[in-house]
Amino acid sequence: MIRPKAFDIGFCWRFPKTEPEEGLRRLGELGFDGIELWPDGLQEWGVECWAAAFRATGGRCIQLCPYFDFMKGGEGIEKSRALLTEFLEAARVIGCTRLRVFTGPPWGEGVVGAREATERQWRDAIDTLRDFCDRAAPQGIELCLECHEGSLMEDASSALRLIEGIARLNLTTNLQLPLRDEAWIVSLAALARTTTHVHIHNWTLGPGKGELTFLDEGAFDWEPVVRTLLAEGPAHVGALALSVEHSDHGGRHDPWETARRDGIYLNRLRAKLTDSG
Repeated sequence: MIRPKAFDIGFCWRFPKTEPEEGLRRLGELGFDGIELWPDGLQEWGVECWAAAFRATGGRCIQLCPYFDFMKGGEGIEKSRALLTEFLEAARVIGCTRLRVFTGPPWGEGVVGAREATERQWRDAIDTLRDFCDRAAPQGIELCLECHEGSLMEDASSALRLIEGIARLNLTTNLQLPLRDEAWIVSLAALARTTTHVHIHNWTLGPGKGELTFLDEGAFDWEPVVRTLLAEGPAHVGALALSVEHSDHGGRHDPWETARRDGIYLNRLRAKLTDSG
């Protein structure tokens, strides 16, 4: 059964030099409920400026996106603890209830995937994230594992190893299809019950194949995925969010044109699935 609210529609902020209030108003007019913020966007304008912009526009920060690193042992973990403190305070000020989690850098130097990680690295990630969940819970914040190649949640079995090892209700997944060496339907079947967030993309030749493009132009049909997530996703946390990422499609398109077209697509999908409930 489809939930009455269906899902939130988000956009990953990709507008450097655009003032927050101006950008949020424009995105709201295009049908978006809110945005995701990375450290650069947060720092460019400052937490208080963002908080004021959210209040003025009625938009929301659907997810804040810090970069934790549990793969380097004590030094990396302590830096991540300090970063968690910083982002919990930012989340409090701007009213955000979801923090993105990487277990380490997913690109560049220091990448450690699930198949390369040592048992010590797995233990460090599980123990630290359990503590992070406990620190975030009193603030009503969930930690959302971004399923991404080069992390400890790069496929369904590795994501579930973390979820089950940590055993906290406020640990969820961002199902960023396709996962490593895994058919999307396999990933969906395994992780629908833990998924609260999706970085939604489309491609000219199918999941992860060809070039990134507009949601209504790509070869992948998102409707069955979203139907399943709405029916099977966790009911103890906030609404599912579908968030448009990589909106310039590798430099091929203007992010504002992507926002216009993808906003139409996502609002039509939301209306359809809400009506079908």
